[in-house]
Amino acid sequence: MATLAERRHQMILDAVRADGEIAVNRLARRLSVSGMTVRRDLAGLEDRGLLVRVRGGAMAAAPVRFDERLAARSAAKARAAKKLESLLPETGTIYLDGSTTMLHLVPALRRARGLQVATNNAETFRRLVTVPGVEPLLIGGRLDRRTDNLVGPLAMRSLLAVVFDAAFFSAWGLDAAVGPTEATIEDAEVKDLVASRSRAVRLAVDDSKFGLTAAGAWRPDSGRTVLATNLPPADGRLAAFRKGFASIV
Repeated sequence: MATLAERRHQMILDAVRADGEIAVNRLARRLSVSGMTVRRDLAGLEDRGLLVRVRGGAMAAAPVRFDERLAARSAAKARAAKKLESLLPETGTIYLDGSTTMLHLVPALRRARGLQVATNNAETFRRLVTVPGVEPLLIGGRLDRRTDNLVGPLAMRSLLAVVFDAAFFSAWGLDAAVGPTEATIEDAEVKDLVASRSRAVRLAVDDSKFGLTAAGAWRPDSGRTVLATNLPPADGRLAAFRKGFASIV
């Protein structure tokens, strides 16, 4: 169950996305809290890259480019990704999404033997090229400069030529009711298609993503999807997500 602070944060994000910009005093009235509480919430959400504070309020943050995301919560992302290392096959065909979380899996691919690894992110592809035993595949498409991922009709058509043994993803947000979401609809569209063409789906997110939603929704098959986080599997914060996944590690 979401804490009061988590529910407040989601309401703030919903309000900012709906209006583009919103004042502290208006948020305080809507949430029935003090202006000081709102300012503290806004500072925390800005630290996570979810909005931008302006004088007297906040405005919506644009999707963050790849190099700007690399340092954010790197240790938590690495812990979540590491739990998926044992699920990486040595042969076959897999997909790594264009997230900085999945970038932590690249070193673990060194035991691969002729493993085809597809991605729609140029930086991930560049790193895959250096790994012996990996045959990297770059999914073509239009470069979305908001996220540095390749998306659009060409990417979708390219994906129709491939079936994956497993797909490895992260997500912008993870809500127990809505599922994983992305900051752009185009990213969500690509992930939804990849998930539908994968025999197994692995999703790694850190706990800062819990309860957050964005415009781009995608829904992997719960019976084929494993969730990995930076938290111990028995942590109470994961209880709300158990029904949505085959297992949580």
